[in-house]
Amino acid sequence: MRDLLIDRIGFRFRRYKARYKMQDSGFRIKKIVHRASCIMHRSQCLLLLFLFMLPMNLFADEGIIEKDITYTVVKGDYGGMIEGKIGLEWSHIASSNQIKYDAPLAIGQKLNIKFRRIIPPHIDNGIVINIPDRTLYRFSEGKLKDYYFIAAGKSTWQTPLGEFTIKNKAKDPTWYVPPSIQKEMEDSGQDVIVEISPGPENPLGEYWIQLSIKGIGLHGTNAPQSIYKFRSHGCMRLRPEVAEFLFKDVAVGTRGVIIYEPVKAAKDSNGRIVIEVYKDFYKKRINYDEKIKEKLKELNALEKVDWNKVKEAIEKKDGLVRDVSL
Repeated sequence: MRDLLIDRIGFRFRRYKARYKMQDSGFRIKKIVHRASCIMHRSQCLLLLFLFMLPMNLFADEGIIEKDITYTVVKGDYGGMIEGKIGLEWSHIASSNQIKYDAPLAIGQKLNIKFRRIIPPHIDNGIVINIPDRTLYRFSEGKLKDYYFIAAGKSTWQTPLGEFTIKNKAKDPTWYVPPSIQKEMEDSGQDVIVEISPGPENPLGEYWIQLSIKGIGLHGTNAPQSIYKFRSHGCMRLRPEVAEFLFKDVAVGTRGVIIYEPVKAAKDSNGRIVIEVYKDFYKKRINYDEKIKEKLKELNALEKVDWNKVKEAIEKKDGLVRDVSL
């Protein structure tokens, strides 16, 4: 394998064939406990946004976000919508609250959620987007600053991987429909649309953040229920309030990288070995046994895990953080 060391933009990572492996990943995240109630009007949605921006302190040998969340069901909520707000599959949220997957939800109903997420390899300053966990992470001076959930490209319209720079931004963008999507419309028997003006029918929402990767951007959406899913034609959708915040907060010229890491591993605050495994959504023929051994070797933990627990995590591929220590 040929290593490509990239230093010019403050990244410390190597690329092995089509995947990225970061260096200098010894940062840690302290547990944060919060309780959130988000209702449909703007001020409460901004409260939900704020909760994902809380400062995160560091301590030794830990790279895990941990939050105890109490979520209050609001009008219009259902499992798929809540997934995009919390960043966990509805099946897990429902089972952990002892409710049926398809049970109706009552306005005001409380959902108790333990959110855990292993942070992917970090960069000094900028953005890391990990496709399998559908999360955008921002780093400042080597520390996690905040994180947000995205909708990524479908398996047939994959979000491209690699480095990028924020090239420009636009408020109330017009969507000029790419020829490839026009063809998809034609092939499916739909009316072919060439462009969509700003407004509620525009799938880009109110804010567009253009990446240096051709044709790819971060943007709002008129389908917030699609967040935390694989639904786009390659771009990355954000909840409207997140798109507005990042539009104002992310400077043109900011560097970043889109990675594909379906396997993550870390030590928790007690020195326990935990792993997080996702499905290979883009069918990249991931060798999970090899990937997990690679991650555990980096932690010097190959002899410290219960391989039956590791096997279970690989079989489930549910994105939950699992303790696999002996």
